[in-house]
Amino acid sequence: MDIINWQQKIGSFENGFFHHAFLIEGDSGYTRAALRDFIEDHLKISTLGNPDFSEQEFSSFGIDDSRALKEMQSRKAFAERGKKIFVVIADTFTTEAQNSLLKIFEEPTADTHFFILVPSAKFFLPTLLSRVVTVRAQENNVKESFGEAPDFLKQSYSERLAFVQKIAKDEKDTSRSGKLIHDIIRFFNQKNKTGKRTKEEIRTLELALLYWKYTHSKAPSFKMMLEHLALVAPR
Repeated sequence: MDIINWQQKIGSFENGFFHHAFLIEGDSGYTRAALRDFIEDHLKISTLGNPDFSEQEFSSFGIDDSRALKEMQSRKAFAERGKKIFVVIADTFTTEAQNSLLKIFEEPTADTHFFILVPSAKFFLPTLLSRVVTVRAQENNVKESFGEAPDFLKQSYSERLAFVQKIAKDEKDTSRSGKLIHDIIRFFNQKNKTGKRTKEEIRTLELALLYWKYTHSKAPSFKMMLEHLALVAPR
């Protein structure tokens, strides 16, 4: 990991100002390890056996998770004058969870710092983004992962529908379906960076973005949304 690069992006305790909340975009396979190294080597905070360091991973960070985090951050640090570090790794955050976090990101308890690791900041509320420092930390040599989206989009329309039927039947929750919609969005966004996106792909992206908003509503129909995407997304 490039320590100097991360110090430039995040800062240090010694420079007189170290923000309390960071939103770090990128592949968590890289950002998780790189952030741990930075905390250990540069901030001199142990990530092992340290009750003031917490790292949790979620497929989707919801309102109950937000409430639990609010409770944990309100407690006093175990070490005298110690700093509490909370690392949250998630593919998505529900709107309710984001709204719940606004207060603690605006007025956290003393010596408390949050690092939120996500694939993209695109779907965060502007009010939450205004309270964090957003950092793009994708390693140059790491190929970005789009989960099951590339294989899904390569399939025939009938194969896609069968796949949607399978995950709708097999899974006990909706995390896999929601992640697939999110990965389809990320896949077509990446294509936009290379200037190779067709009109059909743009229409698919717009539809996926609309459905992404619906995933945060009460009782969304993931099966219906994915079936529609399966039929309209170009191969």
